[in-house]
Amino acid sequence: MKKWQIILGSILFLFLVTVGGYMIYAHINTKQADAAINKVIKEAGIPENEIIVVEKTTYNQKILSSEWCTKTITTEKDYQNWKKEVKQQQHFFNGEKVTSKNISRLDSKTNCELQYLFMFYKNPSKVNGYYVISGNSVGPDKAKYIFAYTLPKNNLAY
Repeated sequence: MKKWQIILGSILFLFLVTVGGYMIYAHINTKQADAAINKVIKEAGIPENEIIVVEKTTYNQKILSSEWCTKTITTEKDYQNWKKEVKQQQHFFNGEKVTSKNISRLDSKTNCELQYLFMFYKNPSKVNGYYVISGNSVGPDKAKYIFAYTLPKNNLAY
């Protein structure tokens, strides 16, 4: 074998081991975060059959920075309340008027503008929960009149 082939093969092997190791590491951290987030969801009293996953647990990290995972859900009750309210008011929570072109958004549960966002931080291990209305976080005082479930106080980001 030629010297350049050995060097190229070694570099390729190291690259594959590094990328593979990172992918395994991210997968393990995502599973741990999902378990911690699901525990908070259970503590909030949200039944499994009510949960609608808008965005599954996702691993995030900036270079040489902290690690975190996010998961976004809504619930069947929140979806039904949102759908009813939008039909009644004839506008979405973001202020957009309901038209024949966008009314089909009401048919997809993942379009619900009432969402619960969970962020898992690894160091120190903590899950923060947020109430989100149309992409904007709201405090627990406003959320208690709109959302179907109450997040545990020790997990609220406020």
